[in-house]
Amino acid sequence: MSKDQSSISKDVAFGFLPAKKNDRVFGLWDLILIQVGIGVSCFCLLVGGYTGMIVSAKEAIATILFGNAIPVLLIVPIAIYFARYGIDTFIGFRSSLGYLGSNIFYFIFMILTIGYMSIALFMSGQAVVKIASLLSFPEFFTTRSTGAPFFSIVLFAFAFLVTFKGPLVIRKFNLIGVPAILLVMFGLISILLLGQGLDQIFALRPAEPYEDHSRSIATALELNIGIGFSWLPYFGQYSRLAKSEKSAFNAGFLSYGVFVNVAAILGALTALVVASLDPTDWMIAIGGTWVGLIGLILLTLGNLTATIFLMYSQAISFKTVFPKKRWIFALATAIPTVLLLLSPGFYDAFNSFITVISYIMAVVGGIVISDFFFVKKQRVSIRDLYDTKGSYYYWRGINPSAITSFIVGTIAYWGLYNPLLDTASGMFHYMTAGIPAYFAAGICYYVSAKYVFSYRVDKDAAKSRPTASKEAIQYEDTI
Repeated sequence: MSKDQSSISKDVAFGFLPAKKNDRVFGLWDLILIQVGIGVSCFCLLVGGYTGMIVSAKEAIATILFGNAIPVLLIVPIAIYFARYGIDTFIGFRSSLGYLGSNIFYFIFMILTIGYMSIALFMSGQAVVKIASLLSFPEFFTTRSTGAPFFSIVLFAFAFLVTFKGPLVIRKFNLIGVPAILLVMFGLISILLLGQGLDQIFALRPAEPYEDHSRSIATALELNIGIGFSWLPYFGQYSRLAKSEKSAFNAGFLSYGVFVNVAAILGALTALVVASLDPTDWMIAIGGTWVGLIGLILLTLGNLTATIFLMYSQAISFKTVFPKKRWIFALATAIPTVLLLLSPGFYDAFNSFITVISYIMAVVGGIVISDFFFVKKQRVSIRDLYDTKGSYYYWRGINPSAITSFIVGTIAYWGLYNPLLDTASGMFHYMTAGIPAYFAAGICYYVSAKYVFSYRVDKDAAKSRPTASKEAIQYEDTI
């Protein structure tokens, strides 16, 4: 077995089994650096770009900080769960969603990841199109409708090959890609401050605001709430390796709730200056031809790195849910991404995509937080998490309380806002939709689990409290 294959096998084992004490190697700053590296990406730039197109600079900064921080604060406590028991997201969520319900949530996560990969790749394809135009390539390669799909699919194939090679090759590529996106950000900040100045930027008006100013503010908030809630499935992947619960919680909030906001704020300010929400338009517009060319190359490398991370994350999570499947089969679950790269349609609908994600992750976030902290009072049986015929089987593998709460959260969200048609009720202007849906689902789950379905596992959780780390080690010793 090659070193890469051995590493893949090791990562898969660590993803499925509870992490032992000596596996938990990440302190506070280790987790912050990893999660910021993941979080600072094209998605934050795009959300910032959309924000900057509909509200002013000061309003953009406020909505980004509030919109990202509050949802992360609402869901980051779940990191304590993963850190305490050393388990992955899709093992941990079995206690609230049921065994089959957690698997269903994985497929929602897979759709989310495919969407994110397509956004990163199509942005890279557009960047290469602009590079091809500067180099006088034939028209096929310089047109958005043909060149961007072509280059994005080529980049997908490259990302697939790198991810197939395993974590050692991925880590080597990350040494190029992560600094690349950070250089893009540093370059944009420098050009904006030196070339424009904050006073001039703060005086600019957004290019495409809604007629109703309160609607612009509410929509900007909802976009950022979406990116905040979207981190929910990713907490388990690194918090489970945290040295302490405190480190997992603090790092999760500081990374996703604070530091990644820098990218979104940068995107908003640049969109105000350039009057375009597309990062590939920003480079040449504010940096000139040669600086813009370097920026486009760096942006491509950064997005390619984000794609590789997402692809690897999806494949590893697939192996966690279906450990007997081969690595190539797990990796092949990323192939549907190509369908979204054939035209600019999905990329152009990013604002609708991120708000749909806000809806789903807000509702699920409310359910899992309510279950772990208020229904089970942080008492979970790690043995039953792994015994698929155990206490968390509920009804045919799905928790009826989770289904009921998801329906209630769905009604709450869509009653306030329709992200596909971009239509909103009057109340949306005052309370948005993602955060109310979170509380609606969470409260409904508590009432349902305690007083309607009231499974024995929820009643027994209040009677005894096992020592998490000891139980996890005992379980590992039996397999």
